[in-house]
Amino acid sequence: MRYRGTAASALVVALLVLAISGCGSSKRSASTETTGTATHPVASSPSPAPASALDADFIAKANAVCARAKQALDARGQFPYRSFDPLHPDVKLLPKVGAFFAARRSIGDRVPGELQALGAPRKAASQWEQIVALSRQDRAIADRQIKAAEASDASAFVATVNAVAATDNRLGQIATSSGFSRSSPCSAIL
Repeated sequence: MRYRGTAASALVVALLVLAISGCGSSKRSASTETTGTATHPVASSPSPAPASALDADFIAKANAVCARAKQALDARGQFPYRSFDPLHPDVKLLPKVGAFFAARRSIGDRVPGELQALGAPRKAASQWEQIVALSRQDRAIADRQIKAAEASDASAFVATVNAVAATDNRLGQIATSSGFSRSSPCSAIL
């Protein structure tokens, strides 16, 4: 997985998931992996206070996880269906969209576990737990999205697009308040 811009929207749920789910909100170039032209609003969050932010070393480790995932996803190519509208999907195209996302699934599925494997940070542990939990939730939505696409179930697919947008919005708010920049690798993945 999670929608991002036009081409990015087209990939929202595929990544992000990898919303990814968890490090930022400008998100995915491949949805958790959704697609299309819809975008979700950028939530404004206050700048993190030193006591409420993760330490810079921990953020760097998380960004390294996200950067590896982003590189692997980028190597698999861009979303090929530029005119695909995830909120009004073409049911004949949905199986191809599902196949595209399914081919990238394993990359996105690894991210939440790799983020959790970083352990507990010295500061902002509860925020980190929320980030990891939301990244897992994003992946679960991405799996439902793939199944809906493969089955040409447009209404279920649209429901996952909306679910990803809500999860990504919350994830972005928490990540930003935890110290992740909007241009970090995790912002592109999660």
